[in-house]
Amino acid sequence: MSFSPLPDHELCRLADERLIDYIRQARDAGRPSDARRGLMLLVYGYERDVKRRVSLKLAPHLIDDVAHDALVRAIAAAFDGSSSGEFRGWLHTIVDRTIADHYRRAQRRPAETILPSEHSGPQDAWGAEPSVDSDTGAVELRIVVDELLDTFSDTHRQVIELHIFDGLQAAEVCDRIDGMSADNVAQIASRFRRRLRERLDPERGRDR
Repeated sequence: MSFSPLPDHELCRLADERLIDYIRQARDAGRPSDARRGLMLLVYGYERDVKRRVSLKLAPHLIDDVAHDALVRAIAAAFDGSSSGEFRGWLHTIVDRTIADHYRRAQRRPAETILPSEHSGPQDAWGAEPSVDSDTGAVELRIVVDELLDTFSDTHRQVIELHIFDGLQAAEVCDRIDGMSADNVAQIASRFRRRLRERLDPERGRDR
């Protein structure tokens, strides 16, 4: 079966099952960029639900950034397109993991239900992140992230890597980088997140 790429306005009208089929067909046809675009639209279609889920556990000023980080994780995790029901459960696991990571980094824990990938053993407590055999989605997103990081100065790139990717608090980043303030860390992180949104979805990025 031949694959025919669709423009965004047609993809946005597809129901979840149809969009998941499109993602699968794009990957089977060796069109990773089309698959990533379909996955991005599928993931961002759940943005309101993700923010609602985050709002149940975190303060209002944290919702946008934590929800965005969860959505980016979902895009990078190379969902295999099994079904819309499995997708929702998979996305919710990533959202819950991102929320829990926020609390863990801040050295505090919320009252929450144990995540599907978490167990009570002392080692590897989180278990395996939802994943599939193909890492095409992760590779595609990593390319975008690397290209975007190259647009920042060495110092600002270090801030992004420490604060966003390594999960250090702003004060910890300031301890490692001379002359850096917590406000500057927040501004640099916000700039990176905004630019990444624009790269993944230009229309949505301009609206923020």
